[in-house]
Amino acid sequence: MIAALQQSLAWIHLHPHWALLLLLLAALLDSVFLIGAFVPAGVALFAAGALVALGSLELWEAILAAALGAIAGDVFSFWLGRRYGERLFAWRPLRRHPELVLNGRRFFQRHGAWSVALARFLGPMRAIVPALAGASGLRTPAFLLADIGSATAWAFAFVLPGVAFGASLGLAAEVAGRLALLLLGVIIALILTVWITLLIGRAAQRHASAWIGAWLDWSQRHRRLGKFGPALADPAQPETPALALLAVLLLLISGIGLWLWAGTALHTYPWAFDAAVFQSMRDLHSPWGWALAQRLDQIGQWIVYGPVALVTFAGLLGLRQKRAAAHWAAAICFGAALSVGLHAVPTLPPPHVYFGTPAPSAQHTRDLVLVTVIYSFLPVLLATGRSALLRRLLYASAMSIILLVVLARLYTGTQWASIALFSVLVGAVWSAMLGLGYRRHQPQRLPVRRVLAPSLIAFIASVAFAWATPHAVAPNPPLTVHRVGAAEWMATAWQELPRHRIDIAGRNQQALTLQWAADLTHIKAALAATGWEPPPPLSGSAALRWLGRSLPIAELPILPQVHAGHHPVLSLRRIVDEEQAELIRLWPSTLALDDGRPIWLGTITRIQARTMYRVLRYPATTLLAVDPAVALADVAGLQIAPRPNVWLLSFADTSDATAAAPPGRLQTPTHD
Repeated sequence: MIAALQQSLAWIHLHPHWALLLLLLAALLDSVFLIGAFVPAGVALFAAGALVALGSLELWEAILAAALGAIAGDVFSFWLGRRYGERLFAWRPLRRHPELVLNGRRFFQRHGAWSVALARFLGPMRAIVPALAGASGLRTPAFLLADIGSATAWAFAFVLPGVAFGASLGLAAEVAGRLALLLLGVIIALILTVWITLLIGRAAQRHASAWIGAWLDWSQRHRRLGKFGPALADPAQPETPALALLAVLLLLISGIGLWLWAGTALHTYPWAFDAAVFQSMRDLHSPWGWALAQRLDQIGQWIVYGPVALVTFAGLLGLRQKRAAAHWAAAICFGAALSVGLHAVPTLPPPHVYFGTPAPSAQHTRDLVLVTVIYSFLPVLLATGRSALLRRLLYASAMSIILLVVLARLYTGTQWASIALFSVLVGAVWSAMLGLGYRRHQPQRLPVRRVLAPSLIAFIASVAFAWATPHAVAPNPPLTVHRVGAAEWMATAWQELPRHRIDIAGRNQQALTLQWAADLTHIKAALAATGWEPPPPLSGSAALRWLGRSLPIAELPILPQVHAGHHPVLSLRRIVDEEQAELIRLWPSTLALDDGRPIWLGTITRIQARTMYRVLRYPATTLLAVDPAVALADVAGLQIAPRPNVWLLSFADTSDATAAAPPGRLQTPTHD
């Protein structure tokens, strides 16, 4: 996947005009009458912005292509409306959805010519308002004035966030392709989840009455099996007995289903799907990715969702919303019962136990049902009787939080993918049943701000408290080190070590041109004597220096690169000029000499201050090769033995050798 992405970027860099043409076509189709409702041009503009940040496209070219495409599509739709008039809106597809034209007419009548500019930022309206403007007789100069300005603003609004994302992706790629791919995957997963959630919500809203009517009809025909359907969906009947029975049935069915799917009595090995997901996540491991996953996982722990649940319940009682408080209590209590019940089902141990990988700091594997209930049922309560826009915002936010928790647990190996999806489904079903009962039986329109504000404050405070707790768990176990003699290392053993920096799924990245047998403190002292110095430590405040447009490279912090999941144990640089510096990085290896000296893998590279549109300036690794024999020529006592594409380094004075220890595990330093 990474190779394909790199090839695509290289092709775009060589043929930017084709990428711009595709961008123009996407913006054009997005603006054409009716067709625009099915073309997600915003994604294309966002991607173009990312390509701008990566240097494959120019910003003004991307903005111009997107704006011209949008204007061309709008003008064509305007001409269609002017040419065919009301006959255009009698087309068969529109007769199936008359509300589209009706809403568009109301919008145009309310805002006049300004509706052309406003509709550009409203998906459903963008595909129909220009045609309505043409059919209504709006003057062409007024239309063009509104359309050109709005199309240009629309292009900036979608391309610039892509530029910011591309810049962050470039920073992540400087650390590791794993981290860049992880961030990209999370963004794509969030977009897809929100999109699917909105589609399901629209379908449910459109067909809810028909589905409930069919359910009631079925219940009347099957009075024994369906007698609880009317109790849940019919406002004239009490809902509590139906909810109680359905809750018990859900517990039994989900417990049996989980046992059949993952019970230890039936399954000795994980499903191929689960193993593949775990291995894919394992390939994306990096120290920063692990730290991010640990923190996201804490959103799904009791230390966060517990205070949110209690504060929400207290707030509903304080507002005297008794029915909403009762439903919230039922959601929490039975959500907890579901979690406890499913936890009692004997299943395969979690992935990190099954495969023997490092354990995360939190190992709550079955409370995902309760997490789903808490974060999904609160939007159900708040969205009752509210506008479609607010409902979509609430549901999208809830699904994003749940998805982040699921991805974090999959990344750290806390839970199998199929069990995680099953848990989310069970929690969503319980929330849906409670929501149906609540909305069909005298629903209360809750004051969103007064309910959401304390819950949001509790959420933020709990997350801040949880994230303040340090995490010392590393994503990689200590390396198993083998001892070799110095002569054997010089002769053949050097060939056993990796020759390239290993990034995603074992793929080779940057060449490792150094193998250095010495104590780390001796290396630091020898290099410091010849002008090599540590770069500024990377922190939140230090990273703000990247926003300085004219700072010399000596003042810019350097991003750590990853080899086999490890950050370098040593990073030193020597300044060449205000724009360039030489940088040496060392990583641990699986070899050490018999006298105890570890053998470090490393590389010497040339870094250069890279500026992105006068906004971001950071040190990036160049492709310019640095000869170690030249760069380290003035290091006292250093012995350099050249080999094909690698240099073997050691000191003539071996007094730096560490105390001999039995072969085994070498605990390498941990660096942020």
